[in-house]
Amino acid sequence: MSDYSSAKFLSKQMKARGLQKLRFYCQVCMKQCRDDNGFKSHIKSPSHLKKISQVTTEDIDKYTAQFESDFLTLLRVNHGEKLIAANKVYNEFIQDRDHIHMNSTQFTSLNKFIQHLSKEGKIRIQNLDDFDKPENIEMGSLLISYVDTSGSNTVRKQQLEDIEKLEKADQEVKSYILRKQIEAGLKAAKTQNQADTSDTEGLTALKVGDDITIDLKPSTKKNKVHKKIKRKPAKNMFD
Repeated sequence: MSDYSSAKFLSKQMKARGLQKLRFYCQVCMKQCRDDNGFKSHIKSPSHLKKISQVTTEDIDKYTAQFESDFLTLLRVNHGEKLIAANKVYNEFIQDRDHIHMNSTQFTSLNKFIQHLSKEGKIRIQNLDDFDKPENIEMGSLLISYVDTSGSNTVRKQQLEDIEKLEKADQEVKSYILRKQIEAGLKAAKTQNQADTSDTEGLTALKVGDDITIDLKPSTKKNKVHKKIKRKPAKNMFD
């Protein structure tokens, strides 16, 4: 009885689904060989040799362009602009048995392909600037994200930036008004303290033990009436 968890069983299942090793696939003939022996036999066949002789640089360029386009489409549709490991995206890409294989393009490895996309500005590699020699990095282990340069996305980003600027400006205005209110309050409090100090400067400081006299009589002032007295002339004593 077969062990369903064994490597042999899983290998047979992959072969049945057509997910064999990529290096045993012939893009020109669109033929998947099961193993190394089968692939060697295929590339020596007359049909393969005839097609290979007709392959031009333009054909390789077409395969390269199609490979790049399909990879970026999968990255955009499945993950958008989120960060994702390059290896994971590539593994998703090759699940399609009819995909364009890398060995038919100008790229000799996933490293070179990811570097190419980064230089073209089509993807963003996280923390790439932290490495002294990016060419020696295993690109498949790095996180990448799709760069959406479509017109609608550019407009949307511009709108979001405008909204952020307006919110920032509004916050700055509110902060300015609050700061001015605080300054006005402090100034008013300082003026009041100065007024209170001025009112107490005229008071005489009292010492402990001094007598204090308090007049409890109400202060009343009566208007004095000044009567004009007519003075008589003095009599002459010799009259």
